[in-house]
Amino acid sequence: MRWLHTSDWHLGRGFHGHSLREEQEQMLEALCAAVAEHAVDVVLIAGDIYDRALPPEWAVAALEGCLQRLVDAGVQVVITPGNHDSAARLGFGRGLMRRSGVHIRSSLEDAWIPVEFPEPSGGTTLVYGMPYLEPQLFAPALGLDRAHHTGVTAEVIRRIWADVEARQAEYGTDPSADTATETSTDPGTAAGPLTVILMAHLFAAHGAASDSERNIGVDVAAGDAPEHHEDTIGGLTVVPLELFAGFDYVALGHLHGRQRLSATVRYSGSPLRYSFSETHQAKGAWLWDSRTRDPAQALDWSIGRPLAQLEGTLEELLAEETVATHRNLYVQVKLTDSVRPERAFQRVQESYPHLAAFAHTGRQDSTHRTYSAKVEQARTDTEVIEGFLEHVRGGRGPSPEERELIDQGLQAVRP
Repeated sequence: MRWLHTSDWHLGRGFHGHSLREEQEQMLEALCAAVAEHAVDVVLIAGDIYDRALPPEWAVAALEGCLQRLVDAGVQVVITPGNHDSAARLGFGRGLMRRSGVHIRSSLEDAWIPVEFPEPSGGTTLVYGMPYLEPQLFAPALGLDRAHHTGVTAEVIRRIWADVEARQAEYGTDPSADTATETSTDPGTAAGPLTVILMAHLFAAHGAASDSERNIGVDVAAGDAPEHHEDTIGGLTVVPLELFAGFDYVALGHLHGRQRLSATVRYSGSPLRYSFSETHQAKGAWLWDSRTRDPAQALDWSIGRPLAQLEGTLEELLAEETVATHRNLYVQVKLTDSVRPERAFQRVQESYPHLAAFAHTGRQDSTHRTYSAKVEQARTDTEVIEGFLEHVRGGRGPSPEERELIDQGLQAVRP
């Protein structure tokens, strides 16, 4: 069977004030096209389908339309909620949807009850879908004294392997026995070797972070890849890769960069770029064949408006060639002029209609003082106002016309 691993769709999310509805609808089209092109049998969606617990109506309709297309094409789908999703809302109607081939694993107990897929060539693949489990909420239900991601994940995986062992013994004696397994087709074909897939939404050790991921217990800068440390709570948030030993494929969600952590453990990443830290990340999905067991194949998607990070003086950024190259991109601008030019933001925005982020980062000269220092040393009200303007403008004080307005305003309010 062929499996497509994806996650972190974040339907309903915007980008620095710009709507991404069109791009996200294109993303779903690309997914359905890839499924058809590569003859995919099962799609694994490892969390953060929506960007928030109450998604916009169009996002709900878009998900329904995508799932309908996949089901109509004979494709099975397994979904686990992420930390952005409402597990209860996402799981509504799951008992009805599984009959059509959409399997939503949204409760704690779902984590160790697999979806069973008989392989056409013999044997069975078991998919264990672990929803995002907030440790403070689920540690007590798992009988744990300490609430952290590593402990919760370890206990759930322990229960998964106990279930796998029970099924191995069961299949060896009575392959058609009735079990708690959610079976995708005829359970009578379950005899034979088992392939075991795990889906989870968490921060695994050595995974590289992005700016667009919500903190789930560890504060990590974009590009950093933290390790597991048992001596700190933050380190226990980072789940060690050793916990995933033995699984034939581990489909992870949460981190937005597509990455391979080991021979069997992978993040699909988000199909779209949701922060400028993702400008150069590969975007797409993973394709895996449970029959050949070959390494997963990366599927590259180029969806939506590209990003660009520009840095320089206003004159450099407004140069004709620079504008022509980047005008139709989402741009992040860092202005390096030592003094902030007049109407800098407006002039940049006029040249770059898709401006998403703007900052003046230029260094002030050594004589520039902080605003608090200027206030302390100001001898008149006029100097207080001039100091404020220099502070918010990055060193540029009032023009002669503005000084005249300041004087007029002060005269108007004085007794």
